[in-house]
Amino acid sequence: MMKEWIGQFKYRGNEKFGPLLGEIMNRAYQAMRHEFAGHKCNRIKQSLWDVDIVTCVPVSEKRLTERGFNQAEILAEEIAKRNKLPFLPLLVRPQDTGKQSFKSKNERMNTMNNAFSVHPNMMNSMKSFSLRAESQRAMEHMHSVTILLVDDIYTTGSTLQACTRVLREKALEQGVHLAIFCLTLARS
Repeated sequence: MMKEWIGQFKYRGNEKFGPLLGEIMNRAYQAMRHEFAGHKCNRIKQSLWDVDIVTCVPVSEKRLTERGFNQAEILAEEIAKRNKLPFLPLLVRPQDTGKQSFKSKNERMNTMNNAFSVHPNMMNSMKSFSLRAESQRAMEHMHSVTILLVDDIYTTGSTLQACTRVLREKALEQGVHLAIFCLTLARS
């Protein structure tokens, strides 16, 4: 049933599946938070409780035109809304890499190497967030930010790896450490 819902949402443009799939993802997010809450909190496990920003894997302009929406963005916005967290688009996909579902693992890895870049206003958006954030930690300093990166389907991990690499590189240039957690709707 999940395969059919994702197909309707992603490939047939049925945006009405967004809230339902967003609720499923939110339940997974809450389950992860609950699981980590039972452990003694080290820095990484505590970070999951303190997500500062929700963002998503971007789609190319070509794919956005074809579908009319970014499915990962809709899912990320649902999680952000349900948890009263800010959603910020931190990444862009300047080139169309074609459909990844038809590529091998090695082809996906090679394709993703330069597929993403940071949104031109990434650091300004993050700084602007920290100025209006309710989180005392975020208001005191911008040395560490926790991001929840959302995508729809995890296949090889190459997309999420490429996104996290680009985000971390840019943040480190500015002296900011990012803790990035990734959440996907399904694994294929």
